[in-house]
Amino acid sequence: MSACSSAGPDVESVAESAARPAPETTTTTTTTTTTTTTTTTTTLPPPTMEECLAEVPLDVKLGQLLFPVMTQSEFGEATVLAANGQIAGVVVLGSPDARVARDIEAMQTTSLVGPSIIAVDEEGGRVQRLDGLVGTLPSARAMASGGSADDVRAQSRAHAEAIGALGFTMNLAPVLDLDNGVYIRDRSFGADPEQVIEYAFAFADGILDAGLTPTAKHFPGHGPGSDSHTGLPTLPPLEQLRAADLVPFGAAIDRGDLPIMVGHLVIPGVTDGEPATLSPAAVTGLLRDELGFDGLVMTDALNMDAISVQRSNDEAAELALVAGVDLAMLGRIDDVVPTIERLRAAVDAGRLPLDRVNESFLRVLETKGVEVCSLPAEVAPAIACNGVTSGACGLVGG
Repeated sequence: MSACSSAGPDVESVAESAARPAPETTTTTTTTTTTTTTTTTTTLPPPTMEECLAEVPLDVKLGQLLFPVMTQSEFGEATVLAANGQIAGVVVLGSPDARVARDIEAMQTTSLVGPSIIAVDEEGGRVQRLDGLVGTLPSARAMASGGSADDVRAQSRAHAEAIGALGFTMNLAPVLDLDNGVYIRDRSFGADPEQVIEYAFAFADGILDAGLTPTAKHFPGHGPGSDSHTGLPTLPPLEQLRAADLVPFGAAIDRGDLPIMVGHLVIPGVTDGEPATLSPAAVTGLLRDELGFDGLVMTDALNMDAISVQRSNDEAAELALVAGVDLAMLGRIDDVVPTIERLRAAVDAGRLPLDRVNESFLRVLETKGVEVCSLPAEVAPAIACNGVTSGACGLVGG
């Protein structure tokens, strides 16, 4: 055998291999089935304002229409009421000391329905509560006679910043009354309506510049009236008021950004001997319907003799709210709970329409900067838990 033949294949072996049958081959095919689960999430539309409003308990709505006056020593009680949603806020009287900042902070920390309105009378001159803490402010008359409107705005802003630093959110000023009688006098910016408008608005703008809420008072004009702390004043006829005393309030209504305080003042031929604060003809008829005011309306304090000689606090509060007022300034903090009870009975009996309550409740929330559909679950679980199915909201019934 040569070397070449040894390198090639064996022909016979190849032939035998070709003659043998091919081995059997088994093929296994595996089919995998995948199951796909599709989850559909339904997003509920946000509730409407009307739906949210319907979820708020009546007692909370009524409590937010109450605004009692009190002294610093009563902050403990006020804090409990605010934590329960039973008051919109308070008006602080007397001469608070430096601890008032701590007291206000404690109240705000627990306030259930947004920040409480913490108000104080800081007109300047003879009406100041905080001069021992933040210094004095000249009277309205002195400010108007001693400088420009820009000067007044700057003074007002500096003073409002100082009281705001203590925690106050509202100044019950400026006075829009004219200096044309025996009582208001130097609390007014002058006897001329246009001068009052210029300086009172400058004062209001200073308060707004500092982030606080001003209040225009005392509708329809306390200037020609006597002291409502000691009796019930009667004003000149309405046509005379239109020519002078109502002019600054008309300008304030045109501005649209100032709450208005109604005075305990009889308007002959309009209020039928009742104070304007309790008169539908004065509040709804004159202020709202005729003059077109749609903002927040509050009463003057209901413990003044103009009211208290004839009416209890709870009765006066009911009449004021029926008249179209949004905030009833109760004369005592102890009257809050009895007044809520009376107002609830008035709603049940139809004396105080629920629509009237809802309207004022929304105005108070707006003043606080609170949306009704953002109220916490402690107020209305169905609002806070809208569209939520987990956690504590899973326990909420339909």
